[in-house]
Amino acid sequence: MQAIILLATAAIAIPFVVAIVAPDNTVGAAVSSRFLERSLTPPGATIPPEPTEKPLPVTAASLHAWVTAKESPGYARAYAWRVMPLDLLYLAVLGGFLALGASTLASTISWPPALASLPVWTWLILPAAYVLADIIEDCLIVLLMTVPASINNFTVWLLAALRNIKIGANAFAMVQIFALGLAGVIWK
Repeated sequence: MQAIILLATAAIAIPFVVAIVAPDNTVGAAVSSRFLERSLTPPGATIPPEPTEKPLPVTAASLHAWVTAKESPGYARAYAWRVMPLDLLYLAVLGGFLALGASTLASTISWPPALASLPVWTWLILPAAYVLADIIEDCLIVLLMTVPASINNFTVWLLAALRNIKIGANAFAMVQIFALGLAGVIWK
C-alpha cells in the first residue's frame, strides 16, 4: 500500500517539477506547454506561439520550421533533453501506480468469479500499453527535436497516433482501477 501511495504522489508531483525545469521564459511557450504531447490531434492542433507570434497548425512543415528556427535557439533541444527525461520518469511512476494499483485491487475481489479467477497479468495489459505508447512517443519526440530531417508527414501522424493510444490506455487503466476498487468494496 505504501508503494501505491508513493507512486501516486510522485505522479501528481512530477508535472510541477516540469514547470520548474522548463519555464516558458527560458525554453519558450511551446516547450513549456509540451505541445507535442498534448495537442497533436486536429482540428485545432497548433504550435503555441511566443507572445509576439500567431499560432501555427502542427504539420510536418511547421514543426520542422519551429525546430530549426533561429528565433528560438535551443527550444527543441530543451524539449528533448529537459522535458523528455522528466516525462520518462513520469510514465514510469504513473505506469507503476496503474500496474501496482490494478494488481493489488484485483487480488481483493471475490465476485464475480470470472474476474476473481483471472491471472494477475491480465490487469497489467492496460498499464503496459500506456507505458509502451508513452516510451515510444518520448523517443520519437527526442528524435524529431534533435534530427529535424526526420520530421515528415508520417512521423507527425505517428506522434499523434501514439498520443491518442497513450491517453486512451491511461484512461482505460484508470477506469479499470476504479472498477476493481468498487468491486472489492461492494463484493467482499
